[in-house]
Amino acid sequence: MDQELFLPVLSHFENGNFWTASGGRMRYRVDPIKEEDAWAALEAQVWEGPWNLADSTVEETVRFPLTEEGLEQLRAWALSWQEQINARPAKTLAETIQARDARRQAMKEQEKAE
Repeated sequence: MDQELFLPVLSHFENGNFWTASGGRMRYRVDPIKEEDAWAALEAQVWEGPWNLADSTVEETVRFPLTEEGLEQLRAWALSWQEQINARPAKTLAETIQARDARRQAMKEQEKAE
């Protein structure tokens, strides 16, 4: 698997913008997090596709400092997940639809309980 992973420059996040992308079946989203009225951290979530975040189960959520070093840590983390997820046996369309529908049902049940 190609080890390239594009991430925006640091100022993208310093201006409050999120980022979402994929690498094969790996999907991830990065959100800047404010602490004491300043953008201070990056929160990243990863899941296996093909579905969007709302229809998937997040496998890990991690925070990184909003610095150049944090951005490189984020890149290494995402590349590791990309390798791990893409090494798994591919699921059939029926299996992915079943997982998506189960996730949607679980979310409905959670909303009812609240």
